[in-house]
Amino acid sequence: MNSFLICPTCASKLHFHETSQGFYCDNKHHIDKNSQGYWSFVTSPKFKGTSETRQQLRSKRFLMASGIFAPLVEQLSTAFNDIVEGKKQANHLNYQCADGFYLRSLVQGSNNTSMTHWGVSEADNALFAASKDNTPANLLLSPFKKLPFADQSIDVVTLFDAQLKGKECLRVLKKDGVLLMLVPAPRHLWQLKQKLYDNLTEKPPQLNLPKDVELIASTSIKFIADVTGEQAITLLDMNNLSWRINDELKHEIKQKPVTGLEFDYLLVTAKLK
Repeated sequence: MNSFLICPTCASKLHFHETSQGFYCDNKHHIDKNSQGYWSFVTSPKFKGTSETRQQLRSKRFLMASGIFAPLVEQLSTAFNDIVEGKKQANHLNYQCADGFYLRSLVQGSNNTSMTHWGVSEADNALFAASKDNTPANLLLSPFKKLPFADQSIDVVTLFDAQLKGKECLRVLKKDGVLLMLVPAPRHLWQLKQKLYDNLTEKPPQLNLPKDVELIASTSIKFIADVTGEQAITLLDMNNLSWRINDELKHEIKQKPVTGLEFDYLLVTAKLK
């Protein structure tokens, strides 16, 4: 494996050691693959990460495995295959890969076997879950503020259920690279939002792309599904809406299934200007 990683301690190029499956630099800094199945690029003892509780991880895992997101995964795979078709020795970074659900889906559905896949997260227990589920990618624990990749080294960056913050994803993306993002659209989880907001009104979608990013295409993905009350709570948690729920409302939502819940996304393809 050709390494384009940079040492988190001295910023020099890392080399890969096949036998030990570890990385090392010329200044003798070593990063070994740990027993949980990922490499840690964390050097600061103050790093706290974003670990979720076991209950949160378990709930999300069951929800994602339920088949509810099958229409979404199908369209993501199609878009990803269109982007990576014909690319040789290319690198794909799934930024904020969580437990690897989307990463596994893309790799397993990909027609390009010459791609190298990377998953980065700040949550060590999510990476452990990704490794345990045999996610076919190199999994890295790293602060999002400083990704351990060289400038312009990634061909495709994907972001799903995550926000594009800062410039690190853009720094590591090649000049001719592609950014594939899944963004919640206005009517996403509409029936649940009606329980949280008074006088809820639909607003036009806003992408808010960084000024140095150019839109290539934007595709609407819509589908409906029936969910249980427990699944509804998990969906609110995944979309950073659970903080708006008091105990009474949480109990109410848990007790009743939601029929015909709207899922509404924009699949955005972009590149550097």
